Amino acid sequence: MKKLLTLLFFTTLLFGESYKEFAAATGYETDYNVALAKAKEEKKDLMFLLITNYCPWCKKFEQRTLSNRDINAEVHKKFVPLIMNREEKNFPIKFDSPGIPVVYFVNYQDENISKISKGFQTKEDFSAEIQ
Repeated sequence: MKKLLTLLFFTTLLFGESYKEFAAATGYETDYNVALAKAKEEKKDLMFLLITNYCPWCKKFEQRTLSNRDINAEVHKKFVPLIMNREEKNFPIKFDSPGIPVVYFVNYQDENISKISKGFQTKEDFSAEIQ
């Protein structure tokens, strides 16, 4: 039992950091305040993706949709992309959501949510979403 708990603990740590690897590979911010400051400087809205460690749809959305070169280029052209883990609870409470993955499109001037996109989306669907 002790070995199983140890394995589960290390697996949690491993999966908990994977979104940061995704962020580094795709150029997403991982800190809300840094992303907001960058958005204000660049006069772009935020595209805020909220995920959790154990969400298989979050991983699929990252790998199958957001990692696509064309989608990533379009996201960076129009938004300052941000990804955060809901389990870390280091984001403004107004963005907490029971359903994940969830993408908030946030106005950089007043931090109001202009649009919410919930669940996994294909490349085609997400491309239409960000147009």
